[in-house]
Amino acid sequence: MAPRARPSPDRPTRQPRSAATRDRILAATEALLAAGDAEALTIEQVAERAHVSVGAIYKRFRGKDSLLPLVLERVHEQQFQHLREMLAQPRWTHAGLGERIDGLLAAFADSQMARQRLIRALVVGYWQSPDQHGQAERSAELMATMHAWLLERAGEIRHPEPRLAISLGLFTTLQTLQSAIVLERIPPELGLPRFVAEQARMFRAYLGIEGGAAAPPPA
Repeated sequence: MAPRARPSPDRPTRQPRSAATRDRILAATEALLAAGDAEALTIEQVAERAHVSVGAIYKRFRGKDSLLPLVLERVHEQQFQHLREMLAQPRWTHAGLGERIDGLLAAFADSQMARQRLIRALVVGYWQSPDQHGQAERSAELMATMHAWLLERAGEIRHPEPRLAISLGLFTTLQTLQSAIVLERIPPELGLPRFVAEQARMFRAYLGIEGGAAAPPPA
């Protein structure tokens, strides 16, 4: 028996005007989440911000809970585009692995800080969503892109299993950074720049490589 298709969190849109309205609704939800929290968000607020009726929202979406995973998908796409642009910069062509790790973690930390409230709301919405398939696929695609970029310098890695080391190092470091930033758990005696630098130092040490930026001195 063929597997049943997953239900879409939003209803199909067929006309360009309808698609534009859908985009306005998602953009309005994103802006409201960035300024507040998911629990307090209401469909009425989204409608007012998007300049549409409440009925127009329910015509396209099943409710507030179906909006969050779609906004997360939208943010993932924005992050992926930003990542592609960053990794394509000429300055990385001759950069060593340590320098790439430092640059990648610094850029990731900056993106998390810039959208701290929004990402916190979306992470909660993701775990509450009944369909995490699409978001998981996009996250995996982001990780695969970073993984491949770092592996371009695999010859510098001293770990006996370079691919495994990059995978575990990336996963552990990015999860730690996101949790610390989004949940505001950075040790106050360190501050963000030094915390990021120390995470990069641990990543490099795990890979057995030298190089990269020195950790900033204590504030």
